[in-house]
Amino acid sequence: MQDMQTNTYLNLGEGNKFDNGDLMEVISDLDAITKELAALQKKQDSVMQLTREATRMAGEAISAMHSKDKAKVKRIMLNLEKSMKRLKTIEKGFEYYSAIAHQEYVEAYSLYCVVSNKKIPSAKAMGEDVRSYMGGVMDLVGELKREAYEAMRAGEMDIAEAYYETMKDIYDSTMHIRFANSILQNFRKKQDVARIQLETTGSELLYLKSRKSSQGNKL
Repeated sequence: MQDMQTNTYLNLGEGNKFDNGDLMEVISDLDAITKELAALQKKQDSVMQLTREATRMAGEAISAMHSKDKAKVKRIMLNLEKSMKRLKTIEKGFEYYSAIAHQEYVEAYSLYCVVSNKKIPSAKAMGEDVRSYMGGVMDLVGELKREAYEAMRAGEMDIAEAYYETMKDIYDSTMHIRFANSILQNFRKKQDVARIQLETTGSELLYLKSRKSSQGNKL
């Protein structure tokens, strides 16, 4: 076997001599490869920049929703939509980097729909990958908890209960979903967090309603 391999190497090139033309072809290919890799690097940089931009705007939009700044929310959401459209045109091959932007977008857009008394759109309607969609919707539970607590502090118990019911609907409809972490990254952890958020919000609602009932009886 060793003799056969040796003979194969010795027979490379005409007359068992190294062909310098082969070397020149390799160098030429290397130049082309370098140019292609440079283009990929540039594309990756653009994807990462847009990912950071979209992720930041999603966070700002959510903060504006919590502060009830409707004008700011509308402005940010319009810019976020534009950034996501640009990201989708260049992200192919770099979805690993852009996935977080899609998830944050789903979370922000879903919250926007809820606070606007609209139904949460499907993944298809949003034009989003099902994994980003599921991750974003599960994270939405935490933002709805915040809205519920704000409503409770303002004495708006009906609104707080509406947010609680939306949290419950999301958790109840997804609690049966079990996939490997490689398919739905961190999804089981998100389910556990959502369950705790749901329980604490429900307990707080029950406590406030009980206290209000007790105060009413005293009167």
